[in-house]
Amino acid sequence: MDLANPAKSRAVLIGVDRYQHLANLPGVSNNVRRLAGLLRDPGVWGLPAEHCVALTNPESYEELLDEVHTAANAAEEAFVVYFSGHGLLSLNGDLHLALPKSDNERLYRAVPYDSLRHEVVDTCTALSRVVILDCCYSGRALKGYMNPAAKLADLAEAEGTYLMTASSETQLAWAPEGEEFTAFSGELVKALSEGIPDAPDPLQMDSLFRHVRRELKAKGRPVPQQRARNAGHTIAFTRNRWSATSTGSAQERTDEPPGDTAAQPTAPQPTTSEPTVPQPVNERAFVEDRLSADGTRTYQAIDMDDDARPAVADGDDQHMARQRRWREVRNVAIVVGVYAAVVGVIVIVLFNS
Repeated sequence: MDLANPAKSRAVLIGVDRYQHLANLPGVSNNVRRLAGLLRDPGVWGLPAEHCVALTNPESYEELLDEVHTAANAAEEAFVVYFSGHGLLSLNGDLHLALPKSDNERLYRAVPYDSLRHEVVDTCTALSRVVILDCCYSGRALKGYMNPAAKLADLAEAEGTYLMTASSETQLAWAPEGEEFTAFSGELVKALSEGIPDAPDPLQMDSLFRHVRRELKAKGRPVPQQRARNAGHTIAFTRNRWSATSTGSAQERTDEPPGDTAAQPTAPQPTTSEPTVPQPVNERAFVEDRLSADGTRTYQAIDMDDDARPAVADGDDQHMARQRRWREVRNVAIVVGVYAAVVGVIVIVLFNS
């Protein structure tokens, strides 16, 4: 799938990091700030600033949904909604996105996910619609953690949409204390900033998901989930910076001017009439290859560096040749002796019989 046209696309990035009744999540504001910068970066997507809304700590249900509604109406090719913060569950298991004044006792101050989903699915008519949720369920929130929302992937059942969640309903989504980003969004930021090796360009959602999942799993952190409808996994709204970097490096190597060989001085050739000394590496390699083929032992010296090999003189070569001839004569003598012994035994046996 081609890269979505940024001039005809919209994104709304929502983050809530300060709460009156729930634990604060300091990394969330960094998530929104960095992701907004990346989506506006021409090397990643190039969204015009007015097409990429970064909404931090919205005070009301209406403020959040007004921004989403406006962008949903304007988007033609791609519409991306990202939320990072606490997630709350109602008694019947419905997901709510917690705002600064929300908590379990004040769900009316949170945004039901169904309301957000309505804007993405029913209001928006863009070709590609993506929702990314990095949220928690506050009933199990602990310091340094964000808890999961329940069955988030099941809420993406709409044609032409894609949903990625920070974790499954049975896992904790981490917001590690002292780290710049939350665990899940940190991997998103890294993937979009650095690119993904061997992934297509532009970067499809499924490739992004699998990379982020692999990275989080390798670090022993909760792994994300995804759900796509109508080929939503092939949606691509960002470039793969790894491909651009690799291409640039290859181009730089290609563009390097060749060395001026004509200007290089030529080393004088030796004029001595002394016999040429054989190269020790080639001689040793030849001998060992032949001995290996004959089934005899090989010499580890074949792996030695050139500088570590002793010099070989003409006299040494002649000595080695004499040794080889002596071994050949000795082997022939042994064969003849064995043959004569066998013949003698046969003659004795026939004579006695």
